Amino acid sequence: MNSLKGLGVFAILAGIAYALTRVEDTDTLMLWATLVIIAVSVVTYAFSIRRRRRDHRMAGK
Repeated sequence: MNSLKGLGVFAILAGIAYALTRVEDTDTLMLWATLVIIAVSVVTYAFSIRRRRRDHRMAGK
């Protein structure tokens, strides 16, 4: 399974490299990519806090 994960990361990096060569306005592309990464990170963090609280409640702590 790890080999597939590595292949996925490689595919994402290749897609980013391809997109950077095809897009005329790279500044706007990088801005949107940064905003998407930040949004995904915030949502993931919020879900992890929610999951941690639920786990503590289920454990009776």
